[in-house]
Amino acid sequence: MRDKAWEQSLYEHQHAMIKRLDIHRQKERSTSLSQDEVMAVEHTFQLLVASMLDLAIYVLQHHYDVSIERRDQVLDALIKHQDVTFEQGEQIKVLVELRQKILFDYLDENFDELASALSLRRYGLVEILTKEWTARLDNNE
Repeated sequence: MRDKAWEQSLYEHQHAMIKRLDIHRQKERSTSLSQDEVMAVEHTFQLLVASMLDLAIYVLQHHYDVSIERRDQVLDALIKHQDVTFEQGEQIKVLVELRQKILFDYLDENFDELASALSLRRYGLVEILTKEWTARLDNNE
């Protein structure tokens, strides 16, 4: 059974995270960030991508009756059900790979890659997909 309150709450949370990332992206490039600011941007990015994957799992379950147990299975399932375009799939792959680097290679400096992804505003795809997926669920009712 769908939980529209959760869907709305997730969308609002994603929107707030995107606004935070936009603020960072629009900052003067010559302004260096403190370690706390870097960690906050990385954490916001990680949460945003995780929320996209969790929503995709939710949509796959409620729209296609497909059970996905792990986030690393999401992209393949979305492609199999033609739920994303090729370009969207490639963008999701980049976002997920970057999230994985930040999450598991936390001793390495990955902020330059993240800053590059932020400058391209790749994370904006999350909001687009959220709207598309919830609309698909609405049409399924």
